[in-house]
Amino acid sequence: MTAGETKTALLAAAKRLVLERGYAGTSVRELAAVAGTNLGAVNYHFGSRENLLNEAMLEFFQEWAGRSAQVDVDPDAEPLKQLAERARPMVDGIAAAQPAFVMALEVLLQSRRSPELHRRLAAHYADLRRQATEGMAATPRGSQLPPRFLEVAASYMIAVADGLQLQALLDPEVIPTADELAFFYESLAAAARAAGQPSTEEENDHA
Repeated sequence: MTAGETKTALLAAAKRLVLERGYAGTSVRELAAVAGTNLGAVNYHFGSRENLLNEAMLEFFQEWAGRSAQVDVDPDAEPLKQLAERARPMVDGIAAAQPAFVMALEVLLQSRRSPELHRRLAAHYADLRRQATEGMAATPRGSQLPPRFLEVAASYMIAVADGLQLQALLDPEVIPTADELAFFYESLAAAARAAGQPSTEEENDHA
């Protein structure tokens, strides 16, 4: 194998073994065996077992976290309507994303012991928030909202995605369906529109 192929094989082996056995249960010997290389390749390409496993888990994390940013929405829709459009694919994809989410939990815990991993995760979350904020700001409705409002909305969307996945991991029957979550957002949008319209008496007073 070329150097690039060996590095790719080691990352694939790390992702497989961490998924099967967890971070602590994955040894250098097993990594080399599954990747089809020698023991020294781990240190040569990554510097240490920890660096290799951290890199593999970061890829898992990015796979999970990136899902919420891959949804097209109507750019002319109001913010809550856009959340409703994002809700359907997010909830429908929960089951398929569970393995990546489990690894995301592992990498979050490991980041408490690895300053470099912590830094990279924080940077990745910041990038997710930036993408979501810029996406909303690029729409006609979103461009009229204050920047801080968009930042809060981005954090909220990420929190909902993470929170629903965590609840589904414990009890998949309790999370709302895609239709229920979309209806919830649509109902909030309708309530917000109604609250922003003057009542008949108010209109008469201003007449």
